[in-house]
Amino acid sequence: MKKSLKYILSVVFILIITGCAVGVVLSPPNPNQFTQYKNDCANGDTSACYIVGNMYRDGVGTSRNLYRAKKAYKKACENNKNEACLELGKMYTDKSKKRSITSKTVKQEDVNLNGSQFEIVKQLCDEGDAKECYNLGKMYEKAIGTRKNYAKAFKVYKASCESSNKNTLKACYALGRFYNDGLGIRRNYSRAEKLFKHTCKSNYTKGCGELGNMYLYGQGVKQNTILAMQLLEKGCKNGNTKACTTLGTLFITGESVKEDYARAHTFFDKACTNGDALACFNMGNIYENGIGRAQNKENAKEFYFKACKAGLKESCISLENSQ
Repeated sequence: MKKSLKYILSVVFILIITGCAVGVVLSPPNPNQFTQYKNDCANGDTSACYIVGNMYRDGVGTSRNLYRAKKAYKKACENNKNEACLELGKMYTDKSKKRSITSKTVKQEDVNLNGSQFEIVKQLCDEGDAKECYNLGKMYEKAIGTRKNYAKAFKVYKASCESSNKNTLKACYALGRFYNDGLGIRRNYSRAEKLFKHTCKSNYTKGCGELGNMYLYGQGVKQNTILAMQLLEKGCKNGNTKACTTLGTLFITGESVKEDYARAHTFFDKACTNGDALACFNMGNIYENGIGRAQNKENAKEFYFKACKAGLKESCISLENSQ
């Protein structure tokens, strides 16, 4: 009978408490006999499966492969090889610890992770963890713990998205951006549209904002301003800062919609609060020139300063001129 993860971890606890299978000294496996051990394991030899797991874990007689080590240990554990259950349990608990580290640190995009943390994420992705493949893509894209590499980011985002796991909608959204902007791949609006539509329909509404932009300007789709506005507002409401800035620009210029300075202010303010430099710059313009608001030079300087600090050179110039 197959054993659950809960069972395996309980075995580990019991073995550690009782001292069983801990501190047992075994002669090291012969690297030249790896193929024989592997064949014996395939034929049902539980001890051979345990040895194969050790060899994959340590890279003895074969390349180091934790995924295959885990499979070998699992087979041995399911056939009452307690030593294998112990090793398998260690791998699961170690993986949980690593996951808690990576999920916490990868979200902090402004923090450079060290190489070992990058290797943890890469290893988990290589083992088939779709969520960690998304994290790895983010690290390649943002140069977190490694050099920026759009081609590698695209590859792991694609692998994560294609796993069809509900937790990989972020990867599908990122993949859509890569197709839309031509990052690490030739620009392909058709594929971008499909990915944004998929994420939008799956309630990952950042994709709605990107899809709205495509309909607004007719990028790979037939232009549809009404649908574009609906999608942009849905995206903005749910965290797509770029969509908020686009809406603010439309309402302040009267492009495709009737001018509405109050709504423009609302959208720019929301986008600026969430860190969009262009939105902050536009807020500065609104207060400097009294567009739909009382003219306020001090407020203008504050917004210009935010945008300048975020790296928008035009805002730095406006800030200097406003002194």
